[in-house]
Amino acid sequence: MAAERFYVYRSGESDACALTGAKDDPRLPLAAAPDRWRFWMQIGRLQAEGGRYGFNIETAASEIAANGYCLFTGSRKLLGGLDPPPTPPPQGGTSDA
Repeated sequence: MAAERFYVYRSGESDACALTGAKDDPRLPLAAAPDRWRFWMQIGRLQAEGGRYGFNIETAASEIAANGYCLFTGSRKLLGGLDPPPTPPPQGGTSDA
């Protein structure tokens, strides 16, 4: 039976991601320095369908079966947007005093 749970890892703050079929799989390749792979999220096969996270689930499952991982570029939906959060407006000089 094909894996039903997948584990997404992200390299630092980049959009470089890896997908594995086992959490903390030792076959995950080294991340580009100075970053390291960090666990990002767990997903199910149904969540990953449609490629909205940046990979095709069938292709990824084949790569995981062969290599233990699948490297891909994470989508904005997966990563929650790469842009920094907006800066709040400065507090005005007014007071209630």
